[in-house]
Amino acid sequence: MIESRIKAAGITKKELAERMGAHPGSLNSMLEAPSWPTLERVARALDIEVPDLFAPVSSTSHRCPHCGAEIKIELK
Repeated sequence: MIESRIKAAGITKKELAERMGAHPGSLNSMLEAPSWPTLERVARALDIEVPDLFAPVSSTSHRCPHCGAEIKIELK
């Protein structure tokens, strides 16, 4: 689920690591079995709450890959 949140945010793992203040090379191991503090750092870096890391990603909500702003899409 965390991987899909990173993708939905429109950023790379390297960018996530930078936002978290972590070394990009250590991010994969941090996400394998994340501690609570790591989950908090990931959520803060993605501008979401920790429980949202495990919720299904809505197909109608996306983030701009350039600024990270939420893009809302309405289907009519």
